[in-house]
Amino acid sequence: MEAEHGDVWEALRPLCARVMSVPAEAVVPHARLVADLGADSLDITELEVASEEMFGVSLRGTDKSGVSTVGDVADLIVRLRAGAPGLHSPVGR
Repeated sequence: MEAEHGDVWEALRPLCARVMSVPAEAVVPHARLVADLGADSLDITELEVASEEMFGVSLRGTDKSGVSTVGDVADLIVRLRAGAPGLHSPVGR
């Protein structure tokens, strides 16, 4: 799973930088999407859509309550690509 995570990270980093209009150097695993990178709700939605297209996963209906950093996003994508159980909220969004 480490190799998978590295691949996701390499693609996610420039995507986050573009969507949030920040330098790629600012996009580090512990960077908080809102507090550190200045993401607003539109940025988050754009990141979700772009991530779905880029990684071939659906973020709709997943429990994103614990996702606050770029690293959390990468972890979620890796788990979704691996088909990990328990990621979907019982209530559709």
